[in-house]
Amino acid sequence: MTPRRVGITGIGVLTGYGRGVGKLWEGLSSGRSAVRMHAARLGRKTWLEYPMASLTDDTLTLVSDLPKQQIIKGNRLAEDRDLIALADCVRQALADARLAYDHDNNDVGLVVTHESPGLAAHVQGFFRWGATLRAWLGSTKRFNPPEFLYEQQSTNVYRMHSFLYVHHLSALFDLHGFTLYNNNACSSGAFAMAVAADRIRAGQADAVVVVGGDLPEDGTKFRWFDDLGLYSRRGACRPFSASRDGLVLGSGAAALVLESIDSARARGRGLYAEWLGAGFSSDGWKVTLPDVEGRRYAGAIRRALDASGVTPGDVTLIGPHGVGGGLYDHYEAECLASIFGDAGGPWPPLMPLKGAFGHTLGGCVLVETVAALLALRRGTIPAAAVCSDPDPALPLGRWNGKGLDPSWVLLKCANGFAGQNGAVVLRAPEEADRLAGD
Repeated sequence: MTPRRVGITGIGVLTGYGRGVGKLWEGLSSGRSAVRMHAARLGRKTWLEYPMASLTDDTLTLVSDLPKQQIIKGNRLAEDRDLIALADCVRQALADARLAYDHDNNDVGLVVTHESPGLAAHVQGFFRWGATLRAWLGSTKRFNPPEFLYEQQSTNVYRMHSFLYVHHLSALFDLHGFTLYNNNACSSGAFAMAVAADRIRAGQADAVVVVGGDLPEDGTKFRWFDDLGLYSRRGACRPFSASRDGLVLGSGAAALVLESIDSARARGRGLYAEWLGAGFSSDGWKVTLPDVEGRRYAGAIRRALDASGVTPGDVTLIGPHGVGGGLYDHYEAECLASIFGDAGGPWPPLMPLKGAFGHTLGGCVLVETVAALLALRRGTIPAAAVCSDPDPALPLGRWNGKGLDPSWVLLKCANGFAGQNGAVVLRAPEEADRLAGD
């Protein structure tokens, strides 16, 4: 059986710029960053204040418009902002794809990625100990510390099971096909897209929804990165810049509808992009440092190009990981240089995005892919994604932020913590398959 061709027919997104592709493009085009001071509240008090691209207060106000309100209310899903963000992106993507399906009998798949499901609620639970302890002390029961701890955290610990995100999203949108939850750190979105595309190519599904994201707004992940010395002291992420000094977190989520091109054509739906292939590798070395000697990240990128049948010269836009840290950006630049040529030579344009809306962790590949597709449809790199002062010490080639080739090939790559390396390749749809407005 000849593998079926796969395209992207729907997208949905949430970032610090707001809800939807319109807000995202407006923010990117403005040249301003979505990073601002964020107050992390635990209980009724502010615990920490730190710079990040958090969601605006009104971004998740549309909970009441989600389907299956009885499921949302019965399971108290509105308390989990991360899950609601994923659900909203799925809703956007399905509507954008205009994907009509039998809600009782379908093979629409779902792949979910998120780094820490239920973490925020679990952390908040620690600040309800006082009320629980007072209730225990005022009761006739003998105080039993293990029982006290169990009563305090049992519900929140249960909600940290990753399969529940798949379950709730499947139930909300009546998705009855192949399902999977994956967590490969910052590279998760690449793995998720590859799994979905493989199911469609093999004829096991006509459409698969891929959704991922993280809302690191409770302060714990900031503290973890800050304690490691990885968070920007300036409060600004500047990928590949001479003034870079670390990452800045961002809240964000995105969903993509991957679909058989034959299926999309049959219902008259155009494509944002055609899927070509992916490549992966694992350092198997340290959690917070890449194996710079092994350069397995470069191996993942080469595998993606080989699997896609394209050469480095075919690539017209690179979506780098671009985390904004000294060693990390230098390592990524070296890996890219080993593929695209020596420093100073002509390279495809780079479009680093974490300076615009922060590092969205498990959702970053998906969120940044959406942003890249918007740029490619409009033929320009937006102002917020242009590196104005590239570090001359990095082995980078020459590139600019001017027009992009309408017959584009996008390389999106990521080297996540714990050495999780991934890269995907997308290309412009054929003329007959393009969405109106291209």
